[in-house]
Amino acid sequence: KLVAFHVLLSPGHKTLQVAGVTTPPTRLQDGSIKNGRSSAVVMTSGGAIVTITEKMTTEKVGLLVQKNLYSAAISMAYADPSYQPAEITSLYRRHAEHLYRKGDFSGAIDQYIYTIGSLESSHVIFRYLDAPKIPMLAKYLEELRSRNLATSVHNELLRTCYLKLNDNEAAEKIAASSAKSGANAANSASIIATLTHNPKEALATICTFVAPQAAEALVAHGAALARALPRETAGVVVSLCLGTYSPSALAEAATKASNEASKMLEYAIRDEEKKCRPYPIHLFASAFMENPKMLRLILAHCNRNKCHLPPNLRRTLLELTLAEWNTAKRNSDTEAEKLRRKEAITALTDAHCHEIGDYDALVIVQMAGFSEGELLLYERLQMVPVLLSRYAQDGGDRARRQMLAMCRNDPEILADVLGHFVAIAAQKVNHEREGATSSSSSKEVEKGDGSVASEEEEILDDIREALAMAKLQGVLPPVRIARILAGEGVGQFKSNGNGLRKSKKRSSNKRTVPLAVALDYVGDILDESRGEISRLRAEVEEYNELCNSMEAEVEALLSGRDEPEPLKPFDVGSLDIDEIYSRLRSSMEEKVTAVAAAAEQQQNSRTMQVREAFWREMNQSEDRFETITRFLAKGIIQ
Repeated sequence: KLVAFHVLLSPGHKTLQVAGVTTPPTRLQDGSIKNGRSSAVVMTSGGAIVTITEKMTTEKVGLLVQKNLYSAAISMAYADPSYQPAEITSLYRRHAEHLYRKGDFSGAIDQYIYTIGSLESSHVIFRYLDAPKIPMLAKYLEELRSRNLATSVHNELLRTCYLKLNDNEAAEKIAASSAKSGANAANSASIIATLTHNPKEALATICTFVAPQAAEALVAHGAALARALPRETAGVVVSLCLGTYSPSALAEAATKASNEASKMLEYAIRDEEKKCRPYPIHLFASAFMENPKMLRLILAHCNRNKCHLPPNLRRTLLELTLAEWNTAKRNSDTEAEKLRRKEAITALTDAHCHEIGDYDALVIVQMAGFSEGELLLYERLQMVPVLLSRYAQDGGDRARRQMLAMCRNDPEILADVLGHFVAIAAQKVNHEREGATSSSSSKEVEKGDGSVASEEEEILDDIREALAMAKLQGVLPPVRIARILAGEGVGQFKSNGNGLRKSKKRSSNKRTVPLAVALDYVGDILDESRGEISRLRAEVEEYNELCNSMEAEVEALLSGRDEPEPLKPFDVGSLDIDEIYSRLRSSMEEKVTAVAAAAEQQQNSRTMQVREAFWREMNQSEDRFETITRFLAKGIIQ
């Protein structure tokens, strides 16, 4: 749990009450599931409230890997359905390499076994060729052989390992099995070689083989068969890749085998229909290089049935799909264009889209001119300047709403967005004026239709919304916004022209918007400025009055010092000595009483502060005796 969330409370604080909140899992657009997150609110004895939020699975796994706790990291990754299998396999590999570096070769080979199918076997075999590691190498090769992924080289190496371990019986079994499979393969290859002049008969013969022999025959002669019978050969290849290949079903009638095989491309496969081990598609992909349309059909069908496609074939599928999309677009085939567009968008957004690589996919869609895919990848890569320029080129309602949404997340781009809006609005207005001057009939149609006027009004509404956002955020100064609306550009400073002629030419080509768009914004700014000016004026007047009064006092003092008033004659006989003495005595007593009261109040306040400090230290201290002695030494406690 320390990996999930961890926090240290202040010394002496204890947990009084805890409340937890857990969000439910959510399904993303690509179909994957994102686990919910847990949070807790803790109230401590010190009056503090601590909020604790669970980390994401990737962060937790990263922390465990940093501490070399690979077993716990793998278990945690398995518990999250959204964690990709390829990343879990990578954890197994890192665990194996960690154990290998520590010298635990037996534990490392157990982890390497989990990477079979994703990690090249030669990487593991090369590390276990030493004599002390031969038993572990034999274990790895046996696992390869049990999964039908061992080649003849692997079998020969396994036989050699058994001979080194003095296990002659196992070595003989390997040799006998290799000889039998080699003979079957040789017989199959010889049969197909004799039928190369008749591709249909050769394909029918292949359909009578068991799955391993049929796969070897197609690997060897698939290019020639695909050249003559592309759809029928593709059907057999798809059945091998999906695991639905069955020689008994295909060999009912040799003459109908090709027709039955061609139908395998037309429906999805259920798990209960699988009859053999699925073969990887990359074994047969090279046979259809001369027929890209059929290759795309095979790859799309395998992808639809969740077969494993390596990244290079996923990129090939995307490229071929966009090529057919371009062809349908040129031929005005609307149905095919929509279908290929949907398949391309799916390839860019499904759960395996990261295997293609965002930058590789961006190159492919740019070469194909697939603007919708470019926008999707720009959004995923967060290329803000390119996104803004593409949205501005589009100029549609959705593009403008996206630009406003980007401004809410990043106020720094508001100037660029406002400049693009002004340019779009000016372009629409100029287009309407050109249409009005070209023909009056078109102007009437446009006015009766109302499409141009409504679109222009929507753009002006978006500009008003952007101005309201600018006023709320307060990032852009009003002067800069006014320059943008006047068509002076989105820069922070005004660029100087190289002469009066250039400035006149530039002013004639300015892209501006009607003043009515900015009336609300300008009115609010003017009202605020007027209020600010009134406040400053009041403060200045108050300060001026204060200065005048101070100046009058100074003048009065100066005038009084220079011309003292004449003293009145003093009559000593009118003095009452007893009254003066009593007044003086009462005044001195009042002063003494006030001073004593102030001293007593200050002493009481200091005593209260000392008491509060003493009891606070007593509540938070672990050694109360030490606290008492410290205050006693200071003379606070008597």
